[in-house]
Order: sequence, then structure tokens, then C-alpha cells
Amino acid sequence: MKDNLINALNGKDCEKTPVTAFPSVLTTELLSKANTNFNEACHDAEKMAEVAGLVYEYTQLEGITVPLDLWFESESVGHFFKRQEGSLAPVISKSPFDMPEDVELPDDFINLGQFPVIEKAVEIIHERYDDKDVPIIGEITSAFTLLTDLVDLGKIIKMLNSDYFDIEDALEEINSKLVEEVKFYQDIGVDCIVVNDPSSTTNIVKPNLFVDLIQPYLVELSDSMDVPGVLHICGDTNPNIENMLSCGYEGLSISQEVDISYTREIKEKIGSKTAICGNLAIGETLLMKNEEQIKEESAKCLDKMVDVLGPGCNIAYETPLNNIKAMVDARDEYFEKIEQ
Repeated sequence: MKDNLINALNGKDCEKTPVTAFPSVLTTELLSKANTNFNEACHDAEKMAEVAGLVYEYTQLEGITVPLDLWFESESVGHFFKRQEGSLAPVISKSPFDMPEDVELPDDFINLGQFPVIEKAVEIIHERYDDKDVPIIGEITSAFTLLTDLVDLGKIIKMLNSDYFDIEDALEEINSKLVEEVKFYQDIGVDCIVVNDPSSTTNIVKPNLFVDLIQPYLVELSDSMDVPGVLHICGDTNPNIENMLSCGYEGLSISQEVDISYTREIKEKIGSKTAICGNLAIGETLLMKNEEQIKEESAKCLDKMVDVLGPGCNIAYETPLNNIKAMVDARDEYFEKIEQ
């Protein structure tokens, strides 16, 4: 299973198309099955490992991704996101820094917040799943997206349209710590690293600005990796696909708004070796449709020769686990027909 995913990301022959979710999976059903809550699952290593492992146990997704909280790095600078009552949706409180030039991350960034919990959780996951050959995927927030967690997004957008030199200084400060985070994950033995960069979607960052401001830091991260890396950017990124494919990652995770065939055309045009990952709709398909309909949508992705099948973004909190498993079942049925 592990080799199958790594081979797919490295452009090598694989037994069958892997199915996994690169942004981590956390649902209310998972928390219920683990008899825990969001806070405990993010701050207790045993519970983090249990919930992350249950994703594999109940859905057979071919990868265990940690941590479970997309905003976990913010805790290392003392910024906590509360959750709405009865929901896992974050409540955005006051940003910890007023302006980008104020941003300063602690020297011991990777020893603070959830990092010690993640290290212990991965140790537990290794003990439980190494004999099952399940790949472990570490999750990093990109420099630009982390900046928009630390400074009000509205201020950042205004600066993008005028003078972004102060933003550049902040990105350099943040990225230096993210390079350390890459080493942290490699030291604890992950098999792959996904870099989540939702704030770099084309609605916020236009392609020319992406190349000038965002891409250099994404490239620096990918260059620092000794394990395969996957870049995930949400939304309609069609105008920016060529630039995203040029960031040096082994995989590119795309949303449902981006056509797999179009992405493959661009990939072939520029001679990119990046694997295409995704891109089932997380709302209208995985959350709202039934299992048979999800299988049909999964088969369409496979027909378009997606390299790694999975959701187009982080899965909605209320998504039934059986709906997630339907992607794996669809892949199995698809390849059974080919072999007949």
C-alpha cells in the first residue's frame, strides 16, 4: 500500500490508482466512534492517533494524515481557534498580529503547541500500522496561508493590491520555520508531506502575483523535502495550474472546479512529472450524494486518469464515513472490471 502511493507520486507504475485524502480527515462521526471531542483529539496523542487511525479502519483510505486540525501551527504562537457549539467550524477570533511586519515566530516553534502531541501520535501510529503498510502523511500550512491566520485576511488582501514588500518579509520569517517543520516530520518518519495553501486560491492571489510572491516559498519547501510532497490549493485555480505544477512537488491536489483532463494537458505541455490528485467535490458529492452516486463520480475521475483519487479539499465535518469509503470501493470495482 505504501509503495503504491509513493510510486504513483513518483510517476512509477503502481498496482492500481491509490485512494487517499491529503488534507486530514476529521468528522463528527469519527469523534463519536473514538468517544472524544475536537480539543482532546488535537491535544492528546493517544486520541489523535486513534482518530487518525480510525479513518483508515472505517474507510480504507490508503494513508493516515496528521494532525487533525488545519490551524494547528497557529497554536505555536499562542493563537487558538475556538469551535462553534455543536460544530467543528472554527470561530475566527482577533488575529494575534496587527500587521505583517509584526509577525515573529518563536525560535522553538516546532517544540510548542501541538507539535509534541503530533510526534507522540505518529510514534503510536507507527506501532499500530507499520505492519499493515499504511503510509503516514504529515500536514503543513503554507507560509502565505499561515500568514492569513496570523494577520487579518482583509488587511493582507489590501496589501496584495498595493505594496506587498512587508508581506514578503513576513513570508520569509514564516517559511524559515516551515523548513524546520519539514525536518520535524521527516525525523518522526512520515512517508509523505502535504502543504495546504488554501489562501493562495486564484480568487485571492492572481497568477502573476503567485509567481512573484508565493511560488518562491513553496519551491523552497519542496526543495527541503526528502520524502514526496503534495501541494494542495483550493478553489478554481484553472488560471494558475501551470504555475502550481512548476513548484516542484511530486503531487498536486486540485479541487472539483479544476478539470483533471485540463490539468493533464497543461502537465504534458510543460513536461511536468507532478502527479494529479483529487478531485471529488466535498459538498455536492461526498457530503450530499449516496454511495452509488459517489462511485459514479469516482469512476469519472479514474476515466480521466487521475493519479491519486481523493477529495478535492478537506472533507466536510458531517460527511458519513461510508461515503468516504465509497471512493475506495469505486476504485476496487473499477480495476476489477479492467482485469476481467
